[in-house]
Amino acid sequence: MGQLYDNALELRDVADGAETATAAETGIAFDIRSIGQYEAVVFITAIDDTTDDESYVFTIEADTAAAVTAAVVLATRTVDNGVTVPYEFRIPLSGPLAETLTTTEGYVRVKATLGGTTPSVTYGAYLTAAGGREGTIADRD
Repeated sequence: MGQLYDNALELRDVADGAETATAAETGIAFDIRSIGQYEAVVFITAIDDTTDDESYVFTIEADTAAAVTAAVVLATRTVDNGVTVPYEFRIPLSGPLAETLTTTEGYVRVKATLGGTTPSVTYGAYLTAAGGREGTIADRD
């Protein structure tokens, strides 16, 4: 199954390297209310579970500006620190649902909230049309 990738919809470039503390990316222009069903695809290429107390929460947020100072949370997904990498998952998003949450936001970003003794995650993320599947990348057709 193919998936649509548009460089303009990239939320985080995996080449940016590892995050070792909570970090939010700069938002991209995206009209969250006019799109039907879409999703954020997050792919992890490295994750630390050295002490097994690390935590990783990925949030898709929206705001009126790319700097995202007053974020509206659209969706959240917690990832177990013991996943087999590379690992890909999808966070479902909905224009109609976003419309009930906000009326003016035109920027979307991804935020990784990290916790524990030695958290570290290398990941990329982008927006695409809904309908893919998740799992280890090696399992994909």
